[in-house]
Amino acid sequence: MISHDRAHVNQCLQDIEKRYFPDKVGSNTALGQRDLQYLIDLMDEKKNIQISLSTMKRLWKNEYSSLPHISTLNALVSLLGHENWNSYRREQLSKIQKPYKTVAQSNRFTKIIPVVAVLGTIVLMYFLISLIRGEPEMEVPKDVVFSANKTVAFNVPNSVIFSYDLTQTKADSFFIQRSWNPMHKFRIDPQKKTFSQIYYYPGFHWARLIANDSIIQKERIHIQTNGWLATAKSNPMQQIPKYAATPEIQSDGKLTLQNTTREALGFGLNQNLILSYFNVRDFKGLASDAFVLETKVRFENTKNLTCPFLEVKWIDEKDASWVGIIDKGCESNLNLKLGDNFFMGSENDFSLLGANMDEWQHLKIISNNNIVQFYINDTLCLENQFTGAQGDIMGLIFTFTGSGSLDYVYLKDLEGNTRYADDFSN
Repeated sequence: MISHDRAHVNQCLQDIEKRYFPDKVGSNTALGQRDLQYLIDLMDEKKNIQISLSTMKRLWKNEYSSLPHISTLNALVSLLGHENWNSYRREQLSKIQKPYKTVAQSNRFTKIIPVVAVLGTIVLMYFLISLIRGEPEMEVPKDVVFSANKTVAFNVPNSVIFSYDLTQTKADSFFIQRSWNPMHKFRIDPQKKTFSQIYYYPGFHWARLIANDSIIQKERIHIQTNGWLATAKSNPMQQIPKYAATPEIQSDGKLTLQNTTREALGFGLNQNLILSYFNVRDFKGLASDAFVLETKVRFENTKNLTCPFLEVKWIDEKDASWVGIIDKGCESNLNLKLGDNFFMGSENDFSLLGANMDEWQHLKIISNNNIVQFYINDTLCLENQFTGAQGDIMGLIFTFTGSGSLDYVYLKDLEGNTRYADDFSN
């Protein structure tokens, strides 16, 4: 690869980090798998180009020997507001200054003057750049006031009122980031005392109060459901879904979305549908690295779907993990996440995770001592180590591409004691 082309690619990656992950740039923290997956989803939405996680990892680890494919470059610069790679490249080239030329002088002393001037200019530019890049002066008191209060106890939409006091804090800029998502970072006025945001999905988050690029305070945000809640949307990046609560989705001893309810939500049988069932609560004393989850699932209509899949997700006090099953033959499309570890179907043998999605499938997940075992119809289909689980389970999410049903959900500890059970009979 030509050196200046590599420099442009590296600059592009740095610009993306600065725009979407300024806190990690400020703390010199490398992007994680979840950050890269977020960028992948964003590029898919903007350019309809799907880039693999392995490609993103190679880019960010500087492990590429040739220029990435032009479609990949076009997708990357779309995150920076550019139409295509050439547009971004022209912008970078325009920033390169032309070298300063001097006329040869016969006098030895006059030859030295331009050299001194150039050196002086370089020193001055280095000094100015150092000032610009230097850490802004910041003063933070020991206990900064930061709290969050929900306007409703359960379900969504749910406005959260953040209260803060920054009168004794000195910094150039202040932000509130309401979740892990860097797009949920908003500048706030240090002279004011409150800031509010709407949460459209149940879940557990750590909201952050940020001064310059430093996190100075954090607050737990647990958007709980009152029993089971279904969300329906047409694409993964949709910000505001449609909702259906327990009475509308519980029928004949199962959790399901009836066709009449689906149509009432605005989703015809031939329309794209991503259906999620949420049960977000504090499953006290049930740690995310020491539990057993059993459920029975089925798709209700897969005739118009290509490669339908189900994702079973559990949230803990740090992050989220998920496993899944998919229509037979489509196993390469599966992506799983266990703690801090991400597994792609294109890089793993997930052949045992393919299933007949029109039939009931009994799923069992055992998490014990940083090892997850995943059983389908009493057959061990996946066993992997993981790191990063932290704290109690804070919620369960079952997501179908299309319409699906749950027959029951049981959560147990490793001794076999039932901590939560629902067979949807009442």
